[in-house]
Amino acid sequence: MNRVKRMQPVLRLAGLEADKAGRALAMMQQRVQAEENKLSQLYAYQQEYRNQMQVSGQAGMTVDRLRLFDGFHQQLDRAINHQRELIEHMQKDQERVREHWRKLDIRHKSLEKMLERLQRDADVQTARNEQRNHDEFARRRSSDSGWS
Repeated sequence: MNRVKRMQPVLRLAGLEADKAGRALAMMQQRVQAEENKLSQLYAYQQEYRNQMQVSGQAGMTVDRLRLFDGFHQQLDRAINHQRELIEHMQKDQERVREHWRKLDIRHKSLEKMLERLQRDADVQTARNEQRNHDEFARRRSSDSGWS
């Protein structure tokens, strides 16, 4: 029983570490999702801008205006590429955080199982001791009653 009590704080700390890593993973997933939403908005804006350029081009536009459209379109392309790189970097970080959480979760579950086994062993030992004490008490009682 003493080993069980000594291991409980270790189990509790392992659980806290796994929970903390799980929260970090959830936060990372939310951040990646937010950045992916930004990328979707950039794509939508780029498509909207292309449509505007096409409508303006059909109505006729100056070379300066066409250069302006093209320059801004290139800026959008760079922003999209930057956003993709950012998401890729964040996804790699997310995978590292996920792996860290997995290791801590496995450790916590292993400690739980070990503690359960220790508790079962302690229960069996307690039951044996109680049976031995009961048998000893019964033996003494029968031998004491024989002298009366």
